[in-house]
Amino acid sequence: MRLFVVRHARAEDRSAASASDDSRRPLTKQGIDEFARLARRIGRAWDAPAVVLASRFERAWETARILRDEAKWPKAQRCEVLEADHPGGMEAVEQAIIDSDSESLAVVGHEPTLSELVSHLVGTELPSIVMRKGAVAILDLSLALRSAGDVPGLFGSATLLTLADPRAVGIHE
Repeated sequence: MRLFVVRHARAEDRSAASASDDSRRPLTKQGIDEFARLARRIGRAWDAPAVVLASRFERAWETARILRDEAKWPKAQRCEVLEADHPGGMEAVEQAIIDSDSESLAVVGHEPTLSELVSHLVGTELPSIVMRKGAVAILDLSLALRSAGDVPGLFGSATLLTLADPRAVGIHE
């Protein structure tokens, strides 16, 4: 399975107005512009995933929309376990990946869950890989699920193919 792990692009800072509902914070203009450049490059370099799952939070949903428009990815499906306040954290996202029957999957969400997930998939317990705002990690998951006791898991089953940060993408394309 090819797995795309996408942290939402740069969003507005928390303010008194949005403090009561963090899910409504939108992307900044700079975040949109930076991420659109990265999304176009990803669209040229990689085949689109068959399925895109995204947090319902505005900043993640907007990021998925940019991927649809600029990289020609499919429309995202809302996925509760990707929400920033979901109590299941990385384990819930890992289970959603295990439950997917897609050949390629993208998840669009938040920190610290995504850094924990990518680090876990490549076989480190600590978040050794940091997903900055707008970063995209592309991983190749082995076909066989690793087993931790009686519970299937994906620890160490992935090869990191790419880790891209939108600030590394030049202004000139």
